[in-house]
Amino acid sequence: MRRNAFWLLLMLFSASELKAASLAQQWELAVAVNAKSQSESAIFDTESGYERQAKLQGALQLSGWEGQVSVLHKADNDAGEESELIVEEFFWQGGWFDWDLLAGKRRLDYGVSYAHRPLDLFLPMERNPVSLRVNEGVAVVSASRFTASGELSLMLVDANASQLIDEVLPKGIAVRWYQLEGESEWQLLGYLDDQRGLNIGASWVATYGESWELHSEGRYQQRYRQWLKPDAPEASVSPREGEQSDGWQALLGMTWTHRAGHTVIAEYWFDSRAWHTRDWKKLSENARWYREQGARWDGVRYASGAVFLSEGRNRHNVMLHWSLSNHNYNPKLDLLYSPDDGGFVVTTGIHREMNSNWTLGASIRYFGGAEQSYFAQLPSDTHVTLTANMNF
Repeated sequence: MRRNAFWLLLMLFSASELKAASLAQQWELAVAVNAKSQSESAIFDTESGYERQAKLQGALQLSGWEGQVSVLHKADNDAGEESELIVEEFFWQGGWFDWDLLAGKRRLDYGVSYAHRPLDLFLPMERNPVSLRVNEGVAVVSASRFTASGELSLMLVDANASQLIDEVLPKGIAVRWYQLEGESEWQLLGYLDDQRGLNIGASWVATYGESWELHSEGRYQQRYRQWLKPDAPEASVSPREGEQSDGWQALLGMTWTHRAGHTVIAEYWFDSRAWHTRDWKKLSENARWYREQGARWDGVRYASGAVFLSEGRNRHNVMLHWSLSNHNYNPKLDLLYSPDDGGFVVTTGIHREMNSNWTLGASIRYFGGAEQSYFAQLPSDTHVTLTANMNF
């Protein structure tokens, strides 16, 4: 609550200081109903249920200030109702000699891929959610210098400006170099923070003709947190995290587009921070053993669900995406597959622009695959979402 009050007072102060300037604004109201069905996971005992959401989001521009704010309201059939004011972005931009300056809260999103972005070094963002979500920025002070074909940026970053994550987040200093040459672009990103040490990332994108594109991302992380791998169930205790070193991720993808509006994306990525398939299998076996022993082991069984909050999930991942745009109806289909354990996620959706201001949509996401796979152990196996968006 105190974070909400801080950001609200800061925006009101800035508006009063610049009240003589013209205020540009654009607002969007979105409402959604999301229904979830219970999976057969032995770790979670959640029940099927539904959630109602509403999000009022506004983009504001006032003199040298820009911002984006949201009011997110959620009503769950079990957890009750809550509302929160979230300042997603609020920053000032200006110039000093040949440098562009920026200060405030802003999203730093340098990834070039669709399903997974290793270059989310500062504050990870949820990709392709089926319900209403808010993606926040980080507190940043940056200086950037542009050339005819590139950019150099120096940044001080603190992710603790987040209002949604209630834990201590990294802060540090970052540098970014970007270069465009012909049909290709390169990017190097370095970030030294107080929790993970040195983070180094890079990306490359190249286009071929009007239809084909190749892209890749990679990242090295000096330190990372990983849940300790499960042991024999009789000896197991509540899960604990340990510090590991030298984690890395790599992604390779391609995009094909057609003039009729078809888009096809294929990506593969590897994440060394994730557990091996045998570890997820062991977790599932332990959970079933705990459940068979009765209520005295329920505490350990439920606690093991914390490992699903890990950044690294599956070591090997394959994603296929198809969508159709420039039509009254805009369908899409995503398939995420883990070849190691046989788990998969299928997401299909469609939205229609009723007019220039109204859009209606529906989506279904299903988690399935082998019984002991990562995705099959999640608490819900199906999410059905209906949405409506209005711009004004």
